[in-house]
Amino acid sequence: MKLIEQNSIDLPLEKFHLKIPFETIGIDIGQTLTKIAYIKENKLNLILIPTQSDDRTLNDWLKSKKGSFKKYNFTGGRAFNIYKDFSRKFESNLLKEFEINGKGIEILFLLYKKGSFPSSLIVSIGTGTSITLKKENLVKHLGGSALGGGLFMGLVKFLYNITDYYEAINLSKSGNRYNVDLKVSDIYAPEDNRVDQIFREFTAASLAKLEKNLASKEDVINSIICLIAENLGIIANLMAENNNINNLVFSGGFLKGNKILKDILLAICQFNKKKAIFLKNSEFCGAIGALFS
Repeated sequence: MKLIEQNSIDLPLEKFHLKIPFETIGIDIGQTLTKIAYIKENKLNLILIPTQSDDRTLNDWLKSKKGSFKKYNFTGGRAFNIYKDFSRKFESNLLKEFEINGKGIEILFLLYKKGSFPSSLIVSIGTGTSITLKKENLVKHLGGSALGGGLFMGLVKFLYNITDYYEAINLSKSGNRYNVDLKVSDIYAPEDNRVDQIFREFTAASLAKLEKNLASKEDVINSIICLIAENLGIIANLMAENNNINNLVFSGGFLKGNKILKDILLAICQFNKKKAIFLKNSEFCGAIGALFS
């Protein structure tokens, strides 16, 4: 049984003013990853496994925990079939992912930031990207993008036959996007005062300097991450501005170990005078939200 990741968080019960669901499990089944959250001995346990068409790994794990849970709360786009199966035998719920993600982010904010959750845009970057507005009692899905980890892994597999996410991320760290990307400064002459210094650093065209057999895979993989990050950052900041929101909470599996992605999202938010918020274990927000529902 292949577990990608397993960790636990101590719950400060004296400060945690929520009903603790000891016999409930939250399961978020996405296109690529399945996230699990449950509580045991005052610890929030988090499990990450690959999503499979037959849910074999998930079923094997649940069998190993037989008798531990009375209630199964499912969410995520791939959750319907296993929910249907479990609902015949156990108390089970199928929950709407956008509301549940918001609830999970709010709980993580309470755990890590020790304060009430501010009005925010929640930008969930997984296989694709969804953007949700959360303020006061309102949770509204605003839209999203096909850009995300699915595009990234699809391209690195097609170009370099790389199927391991962490291998691709590690290669990107030693790459230089500007060996293959065209900057504004590559187009305008240094003495041309029509563009200022900040604008010169912007990307004019991703991969526009790419030449076969000359570009390293490290440079290309780095550029792909930057392409995704810049476009998602611009889309999210425009949506935030249109909804009078200053806080953007970035979450999802494509952020795992991905400093390049985080740095660009942060820079775009700073440029637009917005606050970027990154929460530890944010990829589990759906499972955590389901657990506490």
